[in-house]
Amino acid sequence: MTHPGGGAAADNRCRIYRALLADPTRAWTVRELAAAVDTALDGTVRDTFNVLLADGILRQVPYRRSLTAVLTDHGYQPLTRLVRRAP
Repeated sequence: MTHPGGGAAADNRCRIYRALLADPTRAWTVRELAAAVDTALDGTVRDTFNVLLADGILRQVPYRRSLTAVLTDHGYQPLTRLVRRAP
């Protein structure tokens, strides 16, 4: 999983994590998540989204036309810890 660390990219990842945690049962597309964090960096959102899927933090919602994912129960705690450690 991507640690917030420092810098602009880390700030954007932390904003993504916070959006996911604010509504943990919501199913998200990359576009919706990018709009929620108000960033023009769709690439950062897409890359973070894919890493979180690969790590099992997000799970893909089946039968959706666009790639859609939801936060897993397993993923809630690690993201919460990362956000708490972020500056």
